[in-house]
Amino acid sequence: MSALALPTRDEWRDLKLRSDGLPEALRRTLVAHWTRAAEMEHASVAAFSRFSLQLLAVGAPPSLIEDAHRAALDEIKHAELCFSIATIHAGHGIAPGPLPIDQRALTGWDLQSVALGTVEGCVGEMIAALEARAAAELAFDDAVRTVHRRIHEDESRHAELAWRCVRWAAQLGRAPLQSALRDAFELTIARFEGGAPLESIHGQRLEAHGILSERRKQALRKQIAHEVIRPAVTRLLSASP
Repeated sequence: MSALALPTRDEWRDLKLRSDGLPEALRRTLVAHWTRAAEMEHASVAAFSRFSLQLLAVGAPPSLIEDAHRAALDEIKHAELCFSIATIHAGHGIAPGPLPIDQRALTGWDLQSVALGTVEGCVGEMIAALEARAAAELAFDDAVRTVHRRIHEDESRHAELAWRCVRWAAQLGRAPLQSALRDAFELTIARFEGGAPLESIHGQRLEAHGILSERRKQALRKQIAHEVIRPAVTRLLSASP
């Protein structure tokens, strides 16, 4: 990430994000959080672009390829919004620098590797969508709520895209791929359920600023895994021939 002297988009200034008067330590925490979020969204643009190429490489249906490109455009907007919030809290422009691209990630694709790689999208995009919805419900600022609601809506579609892709691959790959998918889901769920505690800053409730506490995040992820993801995996693999 590089800090650049760029203006925040005017339409997001119009949302009147309340930043004045916040303690400096809290402001720095908010800048760091939204910058990290923006960088992750920025990297997701490349991830969906790569996913589009993978789908082409394995002969996926046009509808999957089309939605993968749309998802990349969504991620550009997410990055833009998150960088805008970071900029407002920082008081100066924050924007992404060049994104390193590992050329080795652009080779060696087959149906199984693409399907197993998409499992992370099934789990991660679902969790991201529901965490954004929870954060929107807790945030006090209209701008933050609006950004989280936009992310919830888009990430829900991205999760649905990932599940459609895995379902299509499972039908083609049959029993050997389905067994590998079951293991991949369990490993991915376990990884997303982990995490390090997030410290509060001078008694401020970060959740009011759109940042879920680690305790709430871990509880939500366990609930999502138990009530949403594992039942979906059972339905997906039992429905595949």
